[in-house]
Amino acid sequence: MKKLTTLFMAIAMSLSLVACGGGPDKQPAIDALDKAGAAFNEVANKMNENIGIYPQETVDELNELADLMNEKVDLLSSDAELTQENIDAIIA
Repeated sequence: MKKLTTLFMAIAMSLSLVACGGGPDKQPAIDALDKAGAAFNEVANKMNENIGIYPQETVDELNELADLMNEKVDLLSSDAELTQENIDAIIA
């Protein structure tokens, strides 16, 4: 679980490096991921305190969530042109 916290902290730091380019404004999606990251880190830290009481299924689901959020960070960090629909989907 500590890997999740470290991974998500890296995600949050990479969001700060996202370059602004043409097209729709990515900032609302970046802000949404930052907010989700903060909430995720709170949960991960609480779970790390008592990791033995959580079923492996719950840990696996959090790992999947971290992977999904990583994908969104990578998308926002890339030079890929995003539509407003893409941005809205990330925010949602």
